[in-house]
Amino acid sequence: MAKLFIPTIMRQHVEQRSTLDMPGATLAEVFANLVSSYPGVRSLLHDADGRLRPHINVFLNGDDIRGLDGEKTPVDARDEVHVIPAMAGGSR
Repeated sequence: MAKLFIPTIMRQHVEQRSTLDMPGATLAEVFANLVSSYPGVRSLLHDADGRLRPHINVFLNGDDIRGLDGEKTPVDARDEVHVIPAMAGGSR
């Protein structure tokens, strides 16, 4: 199972846990299992069409999945998946 690191904003939907071990052969399967176990994260992670929201950044072992095979990227038990929502704001 891949180790999934949960951002603070999503923790209220996953029993306040910061990490979860999630099964799946691809990132899509890991996320499907996450949503199946914790339905409250669905709208934070995916849009109405089931696509990963554009402001959600996902890194597999430090690599942005946009440079890999996106959610089709294979994962194994030693992998770490970091879900990081983009931050907005700044100074004027």
